[in-house]
Amino acid sequence: MALDLGAQHAYAAEPRWPPGPYKYITVDQSVTDALVELGRNMRVPMRVSKLVKGRLSAGMPVGTAREFLEEICNRYGLVWYFDGIVMNVATEAEIQTEMIPLDANTAAGAEDRLSRLGVIDPRFPVKVSKQDDVVSVSGPPSYIELVRKTLGAPAATGPKQEPGKVVSVRVFRGRQVEAYDVPSEKN
Repeated sequence: MALDLGAQHAYAAEPRWPPGPYKYITVDQSVTDALVELGRNMRVPMRVSKLVKGRLSAGMPVGTAREFLEEICNRYGLVWYFDGIVMNVATEAEIQTEMIPLDANTAAGAEDRLSRLGVIDPRFPVKVSKQDDVVSVSGPPSYIELVRKTLGAPAATGPKQEPGKVVSVRVFRGRQVEAYDVPSEKN
C-alpha cells in the first residue's frame, strides 16, 4: 500500500517573508547574486546551485519578497526549498526521484515522522510503501537529502552524475569470456 504524502496538511517550513513590497533594482546582475542578496535582505542563508545561470536586467515587477523569488524561478527554470534554516535554489534539471529503502519499523512510521517535523512540501511528492519498506521522493537534491536525514537513511552511495553531464563508456571487443569489476572512482 503506497501513501501519497503530498495530500497531507502538514507543510514544509516557510521563511519569514518580510511584510510589504520587496523593492529591489537589478541592473545587469547575475541571478545567483540577486538570490543571495534576497537571502541577505531576509536574513536567510541562501544556497544556490552552481548550475543556476542567467542575468537579470531591469524590469523585475514590484511585489512581495516571495513574488520576487517566484518570478526569478519562473523566468529561469528554478525551484526553491526552505529547510527551516537555509533557502535552497536549484535548477529544474536537478529535480530527481529517488527510492529510499528503509527497515520495516522506519517505513511504518515514515509518514508520521515526515509530517510531524514539517518536512513535507506539497510541490515535491513523497510516497511511502509500507508493504515494500521504501520511500519514493521527488524534488531538488536538498529536499531529497532532508527526507533521507529525517528518516535516518544513509546517504546515497555511488558517484552522483551531474544533470546534463555525459558519461562516456568504452567497449573493447575481445575473446575473453570473463567479466571484471572495475572501480569507477580514482583513489
